[in-house]
Amino acid sequence: MPASDVVRVVRDLPCYPVPGSRIHLLGLARYGGEPLPVLDLHALVEGGASGVRHRSTVILGRGRKRDRSVLGLAVDEVLRVVDLPEPASTDVETGLVTHSVEVENEPVKVLNTEHLLGREGDESGAIDG
Repeated sequence: MPASDVVRVVRDLPCYPVPGSRIHLLGLARYGGEPLPVLDLHALVEGGASGVRHRSTVILGRGRKRDRSVLGLAVDEVLRVVDLPEPASTDVETGLVTHSVEVENEPVKVLNTEHLLGREGDESGAIDG
């Protein structure tokens, strides 16, 4: 995911389930005194429940204004920050993943944070949870 959209990485952030929510919504956490929706990244990308213990939550956001989207993504772990090469293909997917690139001979999916956070002028906020 683009580092410019990462606000913070938090380890073992307590998250409280929301009864009746969709499978990709792990629940709500408290961040900066406000409720923070936390989504299961694996469930979003692969579908279904991940069954993985999430050790870290990546908090994504745009700006610090109250009307801007902020949400948490539960991940297995955060390994490192790398500069990604340009994609080999110019085809851009319109969903959660924009494209894939090779990093150290491994395919890496690049997350479409605009899809998650909503566009700058979009008043709808984060995706439906």
